[in-house]
Amino acid sequence: MTAEFGLSWLSMQCDGLDQTMTVAELDCLVESGPQPALLMIAARSVTDVPAPGHTLLGRDVRLLLESPLDDAVLRTVWAGGTDSAFDPGWDEGSMRDWLAGIEGAWLAAERLTHPGFVPPPPMPTADPGLRAAVLETMDGVAPRLAAAREARVWLPALPGLVSAVIEVVESVDVDLGFRLFLRMLKASALPIGPRDHQAFLAVGERFGYPDLVAEGYLHVVPAEP
Repeated sequence: MTAEFGLSWLSMQCDGLDQTMTVAELDCLVESGPQPALLMIAARSVTDVPAPGHTLLGRDVRLLLESPLDDAVLRTVWAGGTDSAFDPGWDEGSMRDWLAGIEGAWLAAERLTHPGFVPPPPMPTADPGLRAAVLETMDGVAPRLAAAREARVWLPALPGLVSAVIEVVESVDVDLGFRLFLRMLKASALPIGPRDHQAFLAVGERFGYPDLVAEGYLHVVPAEP
């Protein structure tokens, strides 16, 4: 796959709204609020994300809905990847309610094209070695990511950002957790040095999506002299 997909694609659409949202979605955001606009974006994934990637939005959401993670952790992970856009906390809403709405909008859009569509079982990636590699790679930049987010005083504080996404990797799905971590790096524009970038490239190759860790996606900087 050569583009964002699944829940990380949806997070990307919510980061930099004037560049990612359609006119209809922006109008919906102004007139009806963030949740209806978000559901429109979720439905658009069916036409905008190449097959089979668009079906993975449902997989990602269902994995989180069925996970043992509490609502605060889910909200922190979502806010970290979207730069706090479309935060259910604005309306004192539940993150699981938002996720259920996303799943429903996506499924309805899938069935407009394929009326008999049945979502495949949301099977997590079962590879302890890959999980260990992802955690090791994340560990190299995690402290700087947490510090960079806390330094942005115009955004709401996100305590526990790194520990929240680590919970996704360890308790939900290593693939989803890694993609959401990449979204956090991209949303924060965190500078990534060559050594850390090589580690990300190696993991991205193992997952089969090296483009998500390429220089065009991450903010890769030269090594310090």
